[in-house]
Order: sequence, then structure tokens, then C-alpha cells
Amino acid sequence: MAENLISEGDTMDIEFEIESGTRLVKIPVHVNGYGPFQFVFDTGASTTTLTKSLAEKLGISTYKREQSDARGLGSGIPTEYAIATIGIGPLTFNEDEVYVLDLNAMLQGAGKRDGVIGHSTLKHCILSLNYSRKKLCIDKDRFSDNDSTDSIIWSPFEYIKDSHLIGVPVVVNGCGPFDFVLDTGAGNTVLTPDFATNIGASAEPINGIARGLGGDVELKIASLDSISIGSQRLEKSTATVIDLSRVSPKGNLIENGIIGFDFLKSLEIIIDYPRMQFALLTS
Repeated sequence: MAENLISEGDTMDIEFEIESGTRLVKIPVHVNGYGPFQFVFDTGASTTTLTKSLAEKLGISTYKREQSDARGLGSGIPTEYAIATIGIGPLTFNEDEVYVLDLNAMLQGAGKRDGVIGHSTLKHCILSLNYSRKKLCIDKDRFSDNDSTDSIIWSPFEYIKDSHLIGVPVVVNGCGPFDFVLDTGAGNTVLTPDFATNIGASAEPINGIARGLGGDVELKIASLDSISIGSQRLEKSTATVIDLSRVSPKGNLIENGIIGFDFLKSLEIIIDYPRMQFALLTS
């Protein structure tokens, strides 16, 4: 695999969209100098991915490996690879290895996208995602002097079971903390069935399905009195209860749940990947 080299420009705010229905964050991305294209910004994704149609449109050559299933996607999902240069705002990630998947066919009814920005790209960066302003700021190491991070009160994060998944301490209904995954690719906070049972949260079935790369699964919801991370607190909310191992290739690594859009929508999320720290600010 080619070394991932980063070219820097001036730090700038990047406007993003929140897709109706899925609540996915979509940002403008350039690929091999062309674009912008709409990519999902997904801290829960292991590897930056191009859709098959975008790779074909740009004439990007793909290749396979002896193990045709992509790392982090699990078995049964055929994967191709490519080398591409990814541009996000002021940063250019030169000769980055990416996955090439037919995402829109695999995720029918779950919105359209040209690709996904995942951990393989973000792991080099410090970023700020402000949901209320719909602004993303991303840089290689530190933000500009005008956006100093010196005054931020940081909290450490850990990678769940040595994966790419960001684990943060969450207090649910006054109990905990429990390790949850911080995931900008999740439209709602999620509890695993075992965790919901353990905290006494009754899960009731609703119409609809959860759709992911691993397949579809029936939806249930549970009412929560409160959920909090540090000083940020959401009261009287509902969480989706899903068997994550059936919808997410890495779902079996998640013991407790996922923090998603409903909790994050009024916050500014700051993630410092190289230093493994994060902050949640009221925006």
C-alpha cells in the first residue's frame, strides 16, 4: 500500500449537509482532483470508501487481494481496492488506499452517496464537527491560531477492542459509565439488546427496519430517563434497540451501544485522533 502523505493548506470551515431521514452528515470531497462529490462523514467507518459507480466514472483502476473481504467489513461482502487522492477542504491525502464497494445497491433506501470518509483518513487529523452551524473544520495536527484548542477541556477516548471504533464513557439513567461508540454515521442512539435488558429498559417493536452493510434487522425502541457524557446531558429520550451484529460488520465488538445524531445534534464535536482525545461543546 502506498504511504499516506498529507498536503496542507489553510484551515477553513467546510459546510456540510444533514441528509433528511438518515441524518447522515455529507461533506464535499475531491477525488484525484475531481469533484466535489458527496461523501458521508462517518467516524464509525473503518476505511474511506468510493462507490463503484464513482470509481468507474473517474476511471480509477481497482484490484483485489487474496482475502477479498475488506478488513472491518466481515465475510460475505466482496471488496475491491484502489489508490486514490482524497481532498477534504484544505487537506489532500495523497495515494490513499480505499475500498471500492457498490454502497448504494447494498444500502437501498438508506440515502445516496458517492463514498464514505472513514477512520483510515481521519486517524491523521484533528477535527471539529458543529452540527448546529453545519460546519466542519479539519486539519492535520492543530487548528489555526484563531481556533486555538488550548482552552478545551479534553477527555481521553479508547478504541473499542483495538478496532477503529471510538469508545467514550456514557452514563445511562444515572448508571455507569459504560463504553459507547461515538459515531457520526448513526442516525440515533443505539442500545444493544443485552445492555437494554441489563439496565431494565423495556424495548418495544416499531414499524421499520435498520439497514446496514451486514443486512436488515427489526427495529425496537426503549425510553431513557437520561443519557450523559461529561457535562452534556440528554433527558427523556428514546434509543433504538438493535442486534448490531446483524447490521454492522463490527457490531459484535459493541457491547453496550452507540451515541448518534439525537445526542450530538446540538453539540460541537472535537476529535483529536493523534492524541486520542475528544471534547463535546455546547454550540
